[in-house]
Amino acid sequence: MSIRWKKHLVILYDKHKNSLICDALEKAIGSAFPECDIVTVDDVGYLGAANRFWRVKSSRFYAKNAPFFVKWMSKIKEKKDDVRIKEERGMISSGEQDKITLSDKRNVAVTRIVNIINRFHPVVIVTTNRYALKLTLLARKLTGSDVKVVALVSDFALSRGFVRSGVDLYLVENEMLKDGLMHFGVDRDKIILSGMPFSEDQRPKHTRFEARKLLGLSGDLPLIVVNGGDYCTATIKDKVVRLLSERGKYSLLILTYGNHSIRRYYKKLADDYDVEVLFKSELEYSLIFAAADVIVTLPDTHFIFSAFVNKIPVVLLDGITVLEHDIYRYLVSGALVTPAKTPEETYAAVEELLIDTDRRTEMIEREQGYYLKEKTFASERLMYDILMLDAPSEND
Repeated sequence: MSIRWKKHLVILYDKHKNSLICDALEKAIGSAFPECDIVTVDDVGYLGAANRFWRVKSSRFYAKNAPFFVKWMSKIKEKKDDVRIKEERGMISSGEQDKITLSDKRNVAVTRIVNIINRFHPVVIVTTNRYALKLTLLARKLTGSDVKVVALVSDFALSRGFVRSGVDLYLVENEMLKDGLMHFGVDRDKIILSGMPFSEDQRPKHTRFEARKLLGLSGDLPLIVVNGGDYCTATIKDKVVRLLSERGKYSLLILTYGNHSIRRYYKKLADDYDVEVLFKSELEYSLIFAAADVIVTLPDTHFIFSAFVNKIPVVLLDGITVLEHDIYRYLVSGALVTPAKTPEETYAAVEELLIDTDRRTEMIEREQGYYLKEKTFASERLMYDILMLDAPSEND
C-alpha cells in the first residue's frame, strides 16, 4: 500500500527543547512519504515571541529566587491534572461534551493555531509538548476541523498534561509511558511504542581534538559539560561551584542558554579559582558531545539521550518538578546514570567516571544498550500509523 495524496502534516514544537525531535520526525516522514507536505511551526510561531519570552523569563526567575515555589506549583499542577483527567473520563462515560470557554476563544495562542488549521487544512497535527497539545485540541474544537491530533511523548517519564481526551494517537518513548497512559484510561490501540526520536544531527561531526580546538580549549584537561536545562543552572549552583573549586583538575563548559547574569557569576568564580570555563548559549551538538568527557545535568531527557547516543557517561542531578523527579527515578532505577544529589556526591561521581575506566566503560555500555533498544522511531510502520489516520490508499 502506498500513499497517493499530497496534503499537509503540521508539527508543533518547542524551539529550545524539541528542535532535534522535530528534525527527526520531519526527516522520517519526508523520507517515507515524499508526497506529504510537512509544515513545522516552533513555539514562537504558535505562542508569539512576547508570550514565549515571558514564559522563559518567569521560569528562570522563579527557579533562581524561589525554587520552593516551582516545586510547590508543580505538585499543584499535577493534582489539578488528576482532577481534570477524572472529570474528562466522567464526561466521556456520560456522553457529555466538553464546553469551550470564553477565555479559550480569546486565547491568542489558540487563535494562532486556528489560523494554521484554516491556512493549511492539515490532515494531521503532531504536537511535541503538552501545552501545544492542549492548544491544538481547543483549536480543533473551535474550527470544527476533522484534523487528527498526534501527541509525541518523548520524555522518559509521563507528564499528566499529555493525558487529554480527543487525542487520536500517542507516540511514546518507553513502556512506562505506555503503562502510565493506559492507567489514566487511554485506549491501548491509541498508543504506539515509538522509541526516542533521533536525528543524525545529534552525532558529532568532529574528532575530539578538532572539537576541543573549535571550542577554544587551551589544554588537554578533561572537559565536564554542565547543563542546567530551563533554569540555566540556577538550581545547581552549589554543585557547579564545587567542580570549579577543583583548581586545574578539569575544564568546564557551562550551558547558559543566553542567561548573561549567571554567565557573569561563573566567570568571576572561574577567574578566582583560575579554572578554564567555556560558556555556550546554544546546543552545538557536533562540538559539545565530541569534546565532552562527562556530562553533569538536570533531568533533561533529550540532552541525556544525546549523551547516550554519543557514549558520554552522565552524572544526573535531581530536579525540582514532579516530572524531573520521575525522570530521575526512571534513569537511576535503570542504572543508566550516576546519581548525585549533593555537591560532594557530584564531585565524587565525576571523579569516578574520569578515573575508574571499568566503571566508565560499564556506564557507556548500559547507555548504548538503551539507545540501541529505543532507536526505533523512523520505521515505515510508524509513519503509516500517523498518516493512515486519514490517508486514502491506491485501492480506494
